[in-house]
This record gives sequence, structure tokens and C-alpha cells, in this order.
Amino acid sequence: MAQERWAQLLEHGRLHGRRDDPFEDAATGRTPFDADYGRIAFSSAFRRLQDKTQVFPLAKSDFTRTRLTHTLEVANVGRGLGKAFGKHLRALGHLPVHLSPDDLGTVVSVACLAHDLGNPPFGHSGEAAIQEWAARHQGLLSAHLSSAEYTDVARFEGNAQSFRIMARLWDRERPGGGRLTLAAYGALLKYPQSSSHPRDRSDCARKKFNYVQADADLAEMVRAALGLTLHQPGHFARHPLVYLMEAADDICYRVVDLEDACDARLITKRRLCELLRPMLPPRFRGQSLDDMERLDVSALRAQVIGELIRAVMAVVHAHLDELREGAFPHALIDAVQHTEPDLYAAFEALGTEAKTRVYTDERVLQVEYAGFKVIGGLLDELLGALPPDLQAGEHLSNSGEKLLKMLPRKYLKVRPDPTFCRLVDTAAPADAARLLTPYERVLTITDYVSGMTDSYALDLYRVLTGVRVP
Repeated sequence: MAQERWAQLLEHGRLHGRRDDPFEDAATGRTPFDADYGRIAFSSAFRRLQDKTQVFPLAKSDFTRTRLTHTLEVANVGRGLGKAFGKHLRALGHLPVHLSPDDLGTVVSVACLAHDLGNPPFGHSGEAAIQEWAARHQGLLSAHLSSAEYTDVARFEGNAQSFRIMARLWDRERPGGGRLTLAAYGALLKYPQSSSHPRDRSDCARKKFNYVQADADLAEMVRAALGLTLHQPGHFARHPLVYLMEAADDICYRVVDLEDACDARLITKRRLCELLRPMLPPRFRGQSLDDMERLDVSALRAQVIGELIRAVMAVVHAHLDELREGAFPHALIDAVQHTEPDLYAAFEALGTEAKTRVYTDERVLQVEYAGFKVIGGLLDELLGALPPDLQAGEHLSNSGEKLLKMLPRKYLKVRPDPTFCRLVDTAAPADAARLLTPYERVLTITDYVSGMTDSYALDLYRVLTGVRVP
């Protein structure tokens, strides 16, 4: 019975696509999960992460992590967690016979590769900038959008945009977008609810949301196919592999943000060693800080990550049934506080140090503030080209017409309907805009801006505001 349940949770059929059988290609050994990995790694959305902020926006140093390098590190840790999880299932006799532990490692790493694709320029401050823009235009937007549709924008969420890219925007003219395996989408839905559901900080799955109203049908297809418990419409249980993707992200950003901060001279190497020492394996903890300072930071970081992975997997072993049904209410790393409180306290100290010494640094804040101006300015300009209240026969301003002509036509293809997409291709820009509903126009604006890299957003803002002439 357990094998059957896990076989459903690890379904390799594709969203709006066919199921690949046999599971493994006889000639290459390639599985559908391997194909998922390749689809993301070769995608333009993934490449754009190389110029998106992790912590330090528009950093000059090639040592400093971007979203791309962060994502690759998360995927590596996620693969290890997934493989260890698969070995545990196999030891219990729960792993479906056609799967190996490596397959679970691949599914988790695929979700890790995709988890930040929806982040707008300038990191989390970019999310806040879009939310602030929606609040500033609440009167106009609320007059033409439903309450739930307005909430999608007012609470703009990078996690929801990641799912939107993978399931809707990847190939706009076909249902299912990137058409990954259902297991991969399940492992990506970190907050399996829509924007209209209340947030609950005490439940790891309810802190945010993972899909907008326009993509609710896609999320429901994933839920139903994987057999995830429906709590109420638009609100369902987590997939078990989400917990591993989340843990990989939590471990990586907490540890490596401070490594970058050390390189940026926001904290000393000695201070970093002091913070990492309580999380090192026992054989390292007895070393003096002087001896630790002589070691390469990467060696210390690797040992710390290894210890955190070990602690997380101990939680997994103790709560497997709850994880299988998506009923475990905590992030795995937070549950470590109950099993290894000293290790967890040291992990939390990393976060406290980052909040007080890194995220508040003047260099970071200056660029983040500039990011607010850039993103808000771009959204304002695009609102003039795609106003939600555009009526049939109504003319746009001259500036709005020019900007609409600059907008890549693919962004207007918001419905996976070949007939609709042909109309968009052949219509004049303003007529193409009128084919969209008010909600679709607003999503087009946020899709376009959130997909930009930091540098492109800054350059386009300078051009549109007349600061620089191309």
C-alpha cells in the first residue's frame, strides 16, 4: 500500500502532456525527471538568474553569489537530500520498484532549479516594489479587477511567479507551459494555496501563496493527479518532497549569505569562524579560532552544510508518515530545534547576524532603494501602455502606443489558445491589447517586469525616463 501511495506522489506523467513509458530510455538510461532537469537548465528563465540579485544587487565582484549560483548550490544540496530520502524509502520497502534513490534526488534538484525563477529584479525588494506599486494604484486596479485578482498583484509573490513560468508562460501557446512531470510541480509548490487564502506564519505551508487565480486550474490538476489532500478549494496539502527543497534553500542561503558578507568585508573571517564553529562536526569544534582562520572558508562551509543535512534527515526519519501526507506543520530545519537545540541555536545566530550586519548595510540598502524606483517606474510606464480600463475603440496616448510597440508580442499571449495567439500576432498593438481582459493586462505587466534581469531593468528604466538614449 505504501508503495502505491509513493508511486502516485512520484508520478512522472506530464502536466497537459503524455506519460513517458517505459520510465527509463533503454539506450541512454535517461528518465522523465532527467528531462525536467535539462529543460530548466537550458531555459532562458534559468539563464536570466545570472543577473538577478541574491543579497548584493549589481555586485561588482565575481565572487559574490547571484541567484544563479545560489540556485545551483541549492540544487546540489537538494539532490543529496532527495537521494538520502530515496535510500530511506528503499530500506523501508516503500520505494516504487521502477524508481531509484537517484530519481528522487533528481526530482528535488529540479524543484530547486525552478524555485527562484519567478523572483523579480533586485531580490525580495523587487517583490515589495511590485506590491507597493499595486497599493499606489489600488483605486484603478480594484475598479477593474475582482478582489481575488487584485490580491494576486497586491501580494505579488515570487513563488507563485515561479509556478506560473513553469506551468503557463514557458510555452505560451500550449497548455501546461514547460510540461514538467507532475512530481516536479508537486515538489515546487512550497505554499500550496492561492493568494486569496489567509497567511498563517505558524504553518510552513501557509506563510505565502504559490499560484494566482489565472493558474488555479493548473495547480488543481497537479493536486488531483498526485492525490494531495484538498483542505478547501484553493488550499491543499504539501507534497513531501517540498520539505526537502525548502530545507536545501534554507541551509544554503543562511550559510552562504554570510560567506559573501565576509568577502564584502561586512564581517571578519574570525567572526564567521566564530559563528560556524558550533555547527561543525565534533572533530573540528575543538580547534582554536586562530587555527580555523587558517582554513579556507569553503572547507568550513562544506562541513557545516553536511551537519545540517544530517540533522534534517533525522527529522525526516522521525516524521515520515506526516511528511508523506503533507501534514508536518514545520520546515524541517525549524524542527531541528527540538532534536538538536544547540545546533539550531547556532543556525539561528547566522540569521541574526545577517539581519543586523548584512541586510542593513548601506550599500545593500542604497541599491535596493534604487530598485524600488526602477521597478515602480517601469510598472508606471507600462500601465500607460496597457491600462486595465482600456475600452474598445479607445486610443492610447502617443507615448503608450510607442511603448506597446516595444513590448515583445509574446507577452500578450496570456492564453494557451492557438486562435487567440494568432489574433495577437496579426493585430495592431493597441488592438492586440484590447483582446486581453483587464486582469490579463495587469498580469502581462507584472510578467514582463518580474522576468527582467537587474541590469536590463535598470537600462530600460533609464531609456524610458530619458536618462539615457539608446
